[in-house]
Amino acid sequence: MTDDTLPVALGANRLLAAVETLPLRYAPFFDALATLWDMSEPEVVRTLREAGNPSTWRRAALPGVRLVTVTPGPRLRGAEVRLVRFRPGLRFPRHRHDGPESLLVLEGRYQDETGRTVGPGERHEMPAGSEHALRVEWGEPCVVATVQFGMQFTGPVLRALSRLVR
Repeated sequence: MTDDTLPVALGANRLLAAVETLPLRYAPFFDALATLWDMSEPEVVRTLREAGNPSTWRRAALPGVRLVTVTPGPRLRGAEVRLVRFRPGLRFPRHRHDGPESLLVLEGRYQDETGRTVGPGERHEMPAGSEHALRVEWGEPCVVATVQFGMQFTGPVLRALSRLVR
C-alpha cells in the first residue's frame, strides 16, 4: 500500500466496519422489515440500532435462543413481534401456531421438517393451526424477524415448561 492509497484503505475499512454492525448490517432489509413490522423505515432503523446493544437481547426459555421484543405498528396489535437469534445447529422443537406467523430471515439459514431451506431475505409464512419444527444450519447464527399471533409447543415437556415461564 502506498501513501496515496492509505486514506482510501482506511475509509474502506471504516465503511466495512460500519456495515457489519446494526443497523446497517440489515440495510438491505429495511423496506421488508418496515412492511413486516408495520412501521416506517426510520422506526426500523431506530429498532435495529437499539438491538445493536448486546444488553437488549434477552435469553429465551430454550437454550441457544435470544430475543429482542419489537414494538410494531398499529396493524399488529396483539402480535408477538421480535428479532430472534438462534445459535448454529439449534433444533427448534415442534410447535403449533395459534394464529399466522411470518418470518423474515436476516442472516443464516434454517431448514424446516419438510426440507425447505430459508435464507437471508426470504420470508416464511405459516398459517394458523400449522405445526412444524426447524433446524438452524451449522456455521453461523440465524437471525430472523418474526410476527406471530401465539405459539404452543406440542411436546408434553416443553408445554409444561412454557406454562412455568409465562
